[in-house]
Amino acid sequence: MYELYHLALNEETDEKQELLFTISLVDDDPLFIMQMKDYLTSMKITDIRTYASGEEFLNAFKETEMNLVVCDFDFGSADRKNGLEVLEEIKKRNPQTPVIMLSAQDNIAVALQTLKKGAVDYFIKGTQNAFTSVLTSILKINELQRMKKTEKDYITTLVAGSAGAIIIIAILLYNLYK
Repeated sequence: MYELYHLALNEETDEKQELLFTISLVDDDPLFIMQMKDYLTSMKITDIRTYASGEEFLNAFKETEMNLVVCDFDFGSADRKNGLEVLEEIKKRNPQTPVIMLSAQDNIAVALQTLKKGAVDYFIKGTQNAFTSVLTSILKINELQRMKKTEKDYITTLVAGSAGAIIIIAILLYNLYK
């Protein structure tokens, strides 16, 4: 993960961050969306989509795509789904999709509620380190996903190799005892 930080902070390279997923920013505040997108882009994260509401995101959400969602908790209207409802719908459709929740509310009960419903992190908007906290979480989640993928590939190779060895042994035993 440290090499990802180095890559992100090294201004001399044009190399992009290779993430395993698309970043989806879901927030009704266009200024916040623009600032977060600009910050992530400056850190060489470029596969970013933006949505002004939970409904807009959910309409575009494809369960088969690898997404990491950064979602606001409060969309400011009773007519819209709140971030918790968006989180619940995402987890219903694809429980593996990581969701980072953001809120202007410095409320531990809200944070715990979102984490219990499956959010991987909760950050307070407007704090000095909110953007770097989101970046750190994205990089951490990406590295965990990469490790899971590597482990899965290793196990598949191991099983395939074991199956091949079993077949060879069976053929040798068959030829030995026929």
